[in-house]
This record gives sequence, C-alpha cells and structure tokens, in this order.
Amino acid sequence: MPSFAISSGHGKYIRGASGNPVPPELDEVDEARRVVDRVAEYLKSTGVKTATFHDNTSHDQDTNLNTIVDWHNKQTRDRDVSVHFNATEGAYGTEVWYTSSGMADYAATISAAIAKAGGFKDRGKKHTDNLFFLNNTAKPAVLLEVCFCDSTDDSNKYSAHFDAICKAIAESLSGITVPDAPSEKPPERPWVEDPLDEPLDQRPVLALGDKGPDVEDLQHLLNLTELHPDLDEDGDFGDGTEDAVTHYQATRGLAADGICGEQTWAALYDSKPPLPPPPHALHERDIEAICVIADESEISKYPWKDRGVAPPGFTQGMALAFAQTYRKLQLGHPAAVEMAKARTGSDKDALNIYRSQFDALGMSNEAAGALTLRHLYALMLGSGMRESSGRHCEGRDLSADNVSSDTAEAGLFQTSWNAHSASEPAFSNLMAEYSNPRNVATCYLTVFADGVSCTDDEWGCYGSGQGYAFQKLCKECPAFAVETHGLTLRNLANHYGPVIRKEVELKMEADEMFAAVQEYLDMGLVA
Repeated sequence: MPSFAISSGHGKYIRGASGNPVPPELDEVDEARRVVDRVAEYLKSTGVKTATFHDNTSHDQDTNLNTIVDWHNKQTRDRDVSVHFNATEGAYGTEVWYTSSGMADYAATISAAIAKAGGFKDRGKKHTDNLFFLNNTAKPAVLLEVCFCDSTDDSNKYSAHFDAICKAIAESLSGITVPDAPSEKPPERPWVEDPLDEPLDQRPVLALGDKGPDVEDLQHLLNLTELHPDLDEDGDFGDGTEDAVTHYQATRGLAADGICGEQTWAALYDSKPPLPPPPHALHERDIEAICVIADESEISKYPWKDRGVAPPGFTQGMALAFAQTYRKLQLGHPAAVEMAKARTGSDKDALNIYRSQFDALGMSNEAAGALTLRHLYALMLGSGMRESSGRHCEGRDLSADNVSSDTAEAGLFQTSWNAHSASEPAFSNLMAEYSNPRNVATCYLTVFADGVSCTDDEWGCYGSGQGYAFQKLCKECPAFAVETHGLTLRNLANHYGPVIRKEVELKMEADEMFAAVQEYLDMGLVA
C-alpha cells in the first residue's frame, strides 16, 4: 500500500490562478486546499498513510516552490502529489503532468478518473521537464490540474461533483476503493441556540487548523460584526477565518495575531465597538460630492499626451487623495507638511525642476501651505498618467534587469521602496499608517479601480520583505501610493525618469479641479 505526501499549489501569499471575473470565480489556492484536505480524508479512511501541506509563509515564488519541495522531501512517503487548477481562456478539462517516464500510465489513470467523476474533458497525461515540483521531489511525482477555474462550465461541474472528484483522486492514486464519505468529522457537542449562552471562561484558544463547534460560534460572531467577512460557518478554522480574526483584532485595538484567545472572545461577547476612524478620514457624503467635482471637471476629459483620457477612477481617486492630504495638512500631519513646504532650490525637488512651467501658469510655490500642496497634486495627476496611465495595479518594469524587491516599481507612480530613505521618517510612518486595517477606508481602492481592469500578473508582487510589502500596499491602497509619491517628488524627484526628462504634463485644469475640492472642504461641509 503506497503512502503519499500531498500539497496544494502556490500559497497563502502567493496566489495562483483565478476565475475572476468568470463566474463562479473559483480561486486556485482556496480550491486546491479543499481538494488536498478532502482527498487526504478519503485516503486516511482506508488506512493509507497520507501527509498534507499548505504553504502559509512564503512571500515570493522562489521561496514558495522551495518551501513546498523541501516539505515533501522531509516526508516518509512513496509518492508526491501537487494539486492545482488551470486557467487559460477558452480551454477546459482535466490533465495530469509527470516527468518520470514510469509515471506516464499512472498520470493517465488519474486524469481519466477525475474527468469521469467531474464530467470534464479528459486532456490526459502531460509530460514536461520544466516544472520545479516534478524535477525536485525525490519520489515519483504527479501534478494534478483538476480543471480550469476560468471556465464557467468546468467550475460548475467541479462544484457539483466535488466529493466524487476527490474520491476519484484518492482511488486512482492508491488503487484502493474508498468509502463513500470520509470518516473524519469535527467534534460535536449539544447545540447552543445563542453562542453567547456558552460561558466565556469555557471558550478555548483557537487558531489556524482548529475545528469544532467553538470555531463555528467564532465564525458566527464575526459574521455579525460590521466587518461582514461572510465566513462559511463550517467549524473549520481556515485561512479565511484567520484573516477575519486578524482584521477584527486590528479594528478593536487588540494584538492582531489571528489567534482567538481570551481578549478576542471577550471583545466579541461585549460587542466591542471598532476604533474610531482617523480624524482625516472623509465622510461618505463628502466622498460622493468630491467624486462629482472630479467627474464634472475639465481635466477629467483631457486627452493626456500618448495616454488618452484618464480612467474615471483615477481622476476621482486623486481628488479624494488631495482632500485627505489637505485635511491632514490642517491637522499638522508631518507627511502633509513635508509635501506642502515651500519650493526648495534642490535639483531633487520636482517643484524646482518644474519651476518655469509653474511660473508660466501663475502657480507660485514660494510659500509653504495649501496652495503649494495643491500645485504638487496638479503635477502628480500628470505624473500618474505618464507612469501608469492612471492604473493603480501597475506592476514592475519587466524589461529591467537589475530588479530586487527594494527596486521593483509598483502602483500609480511606479515608485519603489528604495526611495524611502530620502523622506524618513515620514515615508515609513505612512506605510505603518496605511497598513493598519482600521485605515483601510482611507485607501479609496474601489474608487481608483473604476474603469481599470487588473490581471493576476499585475496584482502579483516581486521578492520579499519590506520591498514586497511596499509594492503590495501601493496597489491595494492607492492613497498610500499618492502620498509616498508626493514625498518622493519633494525630496528625490530624480527617482522618476519622466520627471527628470520633463515628460510629465502640468495642466491648469488639474489645479482648477483641486481648487474646487479645496473650496468644498473650506465651506465646512465635511463632518
């Protein structure tokens, strides 16, 4: 009887294929984990020794691949299995990849079994010498592509026949007939109508991997909060539950470690309110009003040179970002004060580099304050169009050959982490501020995303460490990208080729839009 080491492809932070926006929008990492766990349950129910693994730590592709392979090679097993989902527009079906010639028939058998159980097209066995997993695991190995998650037909068949597919995988891997249902179930206890009826002091510490009714109660209580994580109340503490716990803890000022202990339980029992939003956050009605100002502005219709008209979300988002920074300036926020300082004589200050253009438009930057901040934002509007065409998810320059995680560009303005040293501590403080989940509403991601379509590759980030975290935050929190760009323009403008080459367009219409936003705020209509 063979033994198995089975892992899911990619990882918690290294996402694979996605069906988005193809319904039902299956996610490769999430579904591969479901398949691995259920197949293992089926195998274990027949006494087959089976070990499973999901990578929850890696932050770049190379580390992810090595982490998975290293885990496999530390196991005592006969065969290695990796579970994946495919994504290629217009393709569909199931296939199984192998490298060793002795695994060809084995791969064909597994592919045929999955296809029959799911009603998929059988794409059959596929030979390759180019897959890291197959080349580096020490035991005979196969890599399963269960189906295409960007095919609605495949995805619906997979959802409808999930258990049959997992059973077929278990049987074709082992050559053993397995029971119709896995034997492992979460522990049961007498049903409690209201989770709060359970004494608080009897609640256990819960973390990733735990199962049972306490986890189900935790999921139910989290779903009742204003965060609405929409967790499946299945009693299984998976990645989604861990993320929801971490987010809840951060919004309540608790240690955000993703572990539900005494303090987290107590906060849920007491319906602890979230921390108040930061004082510079915009009220919903003001967000709507400022977006209207942006939509009705002349600059929203302007065809930027070699770029065309900006996506509506970029113009709206920049209007909101200016409003937020303007409020910060009124509150004495260090980053806003630094952006709004008077023009310097430095060749690294964009306001000095573009002095003649500003002077030609009558836009003086000789005094610190709101006017200089507004003019900086007018330049930033043109910079964003030149660098990314107003696309918040823009990734690094793939033509560059000297890229590390610290030099990889990302986001609206193609800033990289190595620019931070010129504007410390304000730069790092902004990163800490926007990384806090309580401030997610100040990122305006949904606004910046209007009119922009992002691919999985664009959402991906390069490397690891602070550089990786910076890239990710620039894309997921555009307002952060805006303010760090503002700091860099004032202190390290030579970071940007288009600025040094004076390719960025400075338009009076941009300043007029920001002036209208400033006038709206000055009228005292904000909360």
